Amino acid sequence: MEIKVLQVAPIGTNCYIVSDNGEALIIDPGGDAADIIDQAEGLNVRYILLTHTHYDHIGALSDVAKAFPDAKVAVHSTEKDHLYRPDRNFSVGFGLDFVYSGSVQIELADGTELPFAGSVIKVIHTPGHTEGCVCFSFGDVLFSGDTLFRSSVGRTDLPGGDAVALIKNIREKLYTLPGRTVVYPGHEGSTTIAWERTRNPYVKL
Repeated sequence: MEIKVLQVAPIGTNCYIVSDNGEALIIDPGGDAADIIDQAEGLNVRYILLTHTHYDHIGALSDVAKAFPDAKVAVHSTEKDHLYRPDRNFSVGFGLDFVYSGSVQIELADGTELPFAGSVIKVIHTPGHTEGCVCFSFGDVLFSGDTLFRSSVGRTDLPGGDAVALIKNIREKLYTLPGRTVVYPGHEGSTTIAWERTRNPYVKL
């Protein structure tokens, strides 16, 4: 499995391009559409996966979806409508009025399994940062969006945030994964479940 990490505008969100066994997917195309499209050119992109719908994670979605028309856009069902509402995707906070120009092919839920590269991607619903935050588990890798960071967690002071739910979901749904699991978050560098269980100052076992 190859994982490309692009830190994209407007605030350095991690966009991931994952390829394995002849297939690829894009996670959180937050900005810099041309760079994402260039890095994914020639790949068989099956999915565009969204961990949540804050603008810094979806800003390039329209252009990227157009560039890869066979890719299925997937988002948690509770946040599907946010793609079309600037007040809910918070693009207004960036002085913009973003509305996704395409459609959603897959509405995610906790436990959804997406076939990919001869295996499956498992969806873990982790509300707390937003109501529809999800993480994507694939083998020994977890893409955690803005739920879990290295020695930190996602903010919960925005509309839809819930600190109690965030901590509960990290402890009960993420910390139960194998310690060797590598965590790729929505911002900054990677970590592991083993590290966070004992060293994360916000959520410990």
